[in-house]
Amino acid sequence: MDAALSTLRKKYGKVPLVQPVLPVVDFPPVSGRRKGEVAMAIRRPDDTILLQTKEFYPAGTYRLPTGGIKDGEDVEHALLREVHEESNLSVEIERFVAAIDYLAPDRRVTFRTYLFLLRETGGELKVNDPKERISGWEQRDVVGLRRAAEELRAIDEGWQRWGHFRALVLDILHDALTA
Repeated sequence: MDAALSTLRKKYGKVPLVQPVLPVVDFPPVSGRRKGEVAMAIRRPDDTILLQTKEFYPAGTYRLPTGGIKDGEDVEHALLREVHEESNLSVEIERFVAAIDYLAPDRRVTFRTYLFLLRETGGELKVNDPKERISGWEQRDVVGLRRAAEELRAIDEGWQRWGHFRALVLDILHDALTA
């Protein structure tokens, strides 16, 4: 087990390491230089979870906000930096939900997502980093998270692999919230 996951488990307890096998890994961010990201399940005061879309995504496509971990950056620092850049919201970490190691067909780890459930404590929802190209937000209840995953899996040909990849983290979040 790597140091980052070990450190997080010491702080948050035994968190599952989920290892889905992707049929192909030739799409970003899995095929890129980054090796990992944080996923931000931001729980709003009305108990819904915040999803985002970007200007270049297929119409009607919403997913959990995510952000890269810089070389040498602590996972929790990356999480809070990305929350600020993408949402401007103040949050508290409610729970470290899972570490997700995406495996290539040959079973090697290609990418990791650290999934956190956060509770909004203040701030005004706005994008602080225009390079993110976030063009909209939706709030979904737990049932809506499952629907969002289904919508991602139904994306057209050119985005299908990416949609399947992004749906997996919603599945894991949904299952954790309904367990």
